[in-house]
Formats: sequence, C-alpha cells, structure tokens
Amino acid sequence: MGLYQSDPPPLFVPDLSKPAGATVDADGNVTCVTCHTKLPVAKADVVGQGYRCPQCTGKAELAKLTGGPSDIDVNLSSQDRSAMRGFGAKAIMLGIAMATGGVAIYALIGPLRIGGYLIVAGIGSCIAGGIKIANAR
Repeated sequence: MGLYQSDPPPLFVPDLSKPAGATVDADGNVTCVTCHTKLPVAKADVVGQGYRCPQCTGKAELAKLTGGPSDIDVNLSSQDRSAMRGFGAKAIMLGIAMATGGVAIYALIGPLRIGGYLIVAGIGSCIAGGIKIANAR
C-alpha cells in the first residue's frame, strides 16, 4: 500500500451513469419523467433524470416564475439531494465553529482582526450551508 492509497478522492464526483429515464426505445421515442407520456426524442427536453415533454417543461417554468415548487426531482437523484443536504449541514457546523472561535478570540484576547474574520466567515458559511440545504428539497 502506498502513501496515498487511503486518501479520499480530492473532488466529489456524483454518479454519472445514465439514469433510467434517459432510455430511448427502438422507435426513437422517450418517456417524460414527469407525466410518463411517450414522445419523439427530437421534441423532448433534456433534464437530469432523463427527458421531459414540452408541456411539463412549461408547467415547471411557470411554477418557478410564480414561486411554486421547484423541479429538482427531475434533475437530481435522491442520493445527490441527500449529499447536498449533508454538505450544507457540514458547512453550517463549520460556520458555527468559526463564529464561536471568533467570539472566543474577542472575549479572551481582545479585538484582533482574525476574530472578526472568523466571525464573518462563520456567518457566511452558515448562510451558504442553509442555501444548499434549501435548494436540495
């Protein structure tokens, strides 16, 4: 075993295998991942989990404009969404630790720049983690 054999990969790469909704039958038709209608592949819109018919794409865009539910289910798998939530939770925990460290530096040592930087970075990390969790729903 070499020195770097047990190290995790440096970059998270999601599962890039072809999703079940991306199959094209022998006639060149695909199935919409939302309403399950068959349509020619030339008329279908490509989404993360396969293909979608123009009517469902229009409904999703209208829902996005009016503040309705997002269409993340057709773009990300449940494993990808749970990985996003996990990453968001880790970012929030890191943000809390940084902000707590910054406050401790201010309280114990005095007003140093590093304390202020840690507080601001901690708040930013908490916000970024919250956004990541909110987008994964």
